[in-house]
Amino acid sequence: MGRSYLDLSKDEKEHALALHKESIVIDSSIVSVIEYVTEDMWLDDVMKGGLTASNITVGMQRRFTEALQQIIEHNHWAKKNEDRVIVVKKASDIERAKKEGKHGIMYGPQDSMFLERDVNLLDVAYDHGLRAMQLTYNWKNEVGDGCREKKDSGLSWFGEAVVERMNKLGILIDLSHTGDQTCWDAIEQSKDPVSFTHIIPRRSAPEKVGGYAEWANRATSLWGDFVGYSKQRGKPDDMMQACVEKGGVIGVTPFFAKKSGPSNLTDDLMDQLDETVDIVGVNNTGFGSDLEFPNTVMRAAFIYKNPDRIDVDYFTPMDKEWGYGFMENMPNFTMGLVARGYSDQEIKKILGLNFLKLFKRVWGA
Repeated sequence: MGRSYLDLSKDEKEHALALHKESIVIDSSIVSVIEYVTEDMWLDDVMKGGLTASNITVGMQRRFTEALQQIIEHNHWAKKNEDRVIVVKKASDIERAKKEGKHGIMYGPQDSMFLERDVNLLDVAYDHGLRAMQLTYNWKNEVGDGCREKKDSGLSWFGEAVVERMNKLGILIDLSHTGDQTCWDAIEQSKDPVSFTHIIPRRSAPEKVGGYAEWANRATSLWGDFVGYSKQRGKPDDMMQACVEKGGVIGVTPFFAKKSGPSNLTDDLMDQLDETVDIVGVNNTGFGSDLEFPNTVMRAAFIYKNPDRIDVDYFTPMDKEWGYGFMENMPNFTMGLVARGYSDQEIKKILGLNFLKLFKRVWGA
């Protein structure tokens, strides 16, 4: 374990905060919420945390009409909040969001099941703003197999057609939850770079998780062992290296980073980031929170009304400085990078420039 962000001097902390403020900061995977009052809570949260842009999960429905309706609703919401929100359709929109003090939102569903075996529907979704898509979530679909399936047969014929169409349109292929063989097939077939937007290395996945991952075990107990899931969601060294050799970027997630016990999430996350840099290099590493904001809101509301139930009904998912998962404390991530000895330019790359470069290559400038 390297140096803790808690050990920064006053000058180092101030330097980290200034660096964070001037940087383009990209969250390569977050589950936002725009319904009812929470829509402003989410937007306030990411902007307070200095995030320039987020790849948000939309379109997870099984039917295309429902998925498209959700994307359209987000477009309407963005229009209503155009003083603070930009829908990102090309990489320069992220740079514009930074310049104008706004937040860029990218549409990236974590499953392709909404396509209903019709590759032409990708064109329609693209026209409405879709710019990234996971081929599978945890389970098998018409494209391929997810990481939690007992067997992985790789890309289907339809899956190959989807990869080809995503390349043609300029939609980033995300393989974060995808099964190993399906990942290998997609990496080999894709003409464009692919990405793991929110993973940790399989080799360093904690044997016993803590924090939010431990809490989430309660919701996923019917799926089997959650510690096994942390390994399934992690990716092996050679696959991560194959991804970046194709021009891809690895987004390190805090979701599985917290070890069981008294450690804090920021330092545990830095351990995973150091491992990732060791495998793929600093020029190919980024950040993807995998924060499911609707659940965060529910947890925070519950604990606000039932403070005596902390660590009874809900395990504290992050160290106190991160509260209950809100992104307003994203500057802790930058302080962690300073503590681990990364240079200012390396930190800027990890915070956002690496993903921005990837987006320029896939989407265009």
